[in-house]
Amino acid sequence: MGILLSTAFILVFLYFFLFKVLKLLDQPAAATLHYREGKYNRSILSLCSILTKPYVPNRLWGHNAHIQSFIYAKIGRFNAPYPKGKRINIPRPDGATFTFDLFEPSKPHPQGADVTLCVCPGIANHSEKAYVRTFTHYAMSQGFRVAMLNHLGALPTVPLTSPRIFTYGETGEYAAMIDYIKEHFASSKFVSLGFSMGANIVIKYLGEEPSRQDDFMCCISVCQGYDVTLASKVLHEWESMRRFYNFMMTQNMLRQLRQNFDMLFGEGARTYWKNRSEAPPCYNVKKVFRSTSLVHLDEEMTRKMCGHNSLSDFYESCSSSPFMFKIEIPLLMLNAGDDALIPVSQNWTPMEFSQKSTSAIYAVTKHGGHLGFFEGGFLKANTVSWLDRMLTQYIDGTLELNKTIHSNGEIHCNGVVAS
Repeated sequence: MGILLSTAFILVFLYFFLFKVLKLLDQPAAATLHYREGKYNRSILSLCSILTKPYVPNRLWGHNAHIQSFIYAKIGRFNAPYPKGKRINIPRPDGATFTFDLFEPSKPHPQGADVTLCVCPGIANHSEKAYVRTFTHYAMSQGFRVAMLNHLGALPTVPLTSPRIFTYGETGEYAAMIDYIKEHFASSKFVSLGFSMGANIVIKYLGEEPSRQDDFMCCISVCQGYDVTLASKVLHEWESMRRFYNFMMTQNMLRQLRQNFDMLFGEGARTYWKNRSEAPPCYNVKKVFRSTSLVHLDEEMTRKMCGHNSLSDFYESCSSSPFMFKIEIPLLMLNAGDDALIPVSQNWTPMEFSQKSTSAIYAVTKHGGHLGFFEGGFLKANTVSWLDRMLTQYIDGTLELNKTIHSNGEIHCNGVVAS
């Protein structure tokens, strides 16, 4: 009897693990595409066929969003390369110094084009993160120049020079990087690309001053929630373990603060404010480091650092959703349907925008997790992800379509052909 019970328990456990956790019976599927029917969108989808074909995740664990997200967070990418670039340091008016890394293409572009990808990575990320290195290396091999922003305070080897760290919606550093790139590569075509929090920043940057879009061929927004207020509420829910993810992201942010403690809270900060004859923000440092969620941290520190009297005002100022409807250049918005951090059911902004713009596509994959999108292999996935391949294919498609539009003389609205 004991042997039978043990066997039954093992079989039930195996069934649960293989088919409920690993979801081995799940079938790959093409992304669900939301867009307004028209000539431009039909054309770009024919050139970016990867969006219309099934995304096949890693065979063993790729159907589980939590595993994809965990591996992205802890490993980034398997066997991630180390592309060689040049680090640029740029001072800001408030005394801050930010950096970005510039990578030249390792091969000529197949179309003979000069294209610069202006990339803003996710929260607390920088050019040395594995997923960033992998995308950069792959983009270089496809003939693209890459400018990768390093968020203020994120690089462990680059100290802060003012008591300010990156925030969800600060566009100043990204704007300064773009100004540098435009000055030094005036003949290049530009693409604005953001991952997660970085996607919020690039959308906000382009919408704040719509004339900025004149410099860009297209924009790509990957795995973001668009509305910071809504995201802050959703991340406090326990469904899909979001509250746990919230806690882990907060701990990561606190590590960033400890790394820069002196300039944010210590003698460096006191010297900075004394030299400027300005009153510093009033932080309760103990409460800051007791934060267990991003909302707690933002209430105790971030909103004060940015000069906001309330958390609601701070979140409203950071959100890209009010600016999205000023975007007129081609825009690709990508989310994974199983992303625990950003439930698609509450991500209304990209859905609404995709029905109004004639050159916007909102793509939702069945699998992928948060910035995972691993593919290939059994235990170990391929180094280059489905996301990496899709991004470069979309950019190439936009480049090819722009050539066709120019040759036919069909220029309307920042290079977008009329529907």
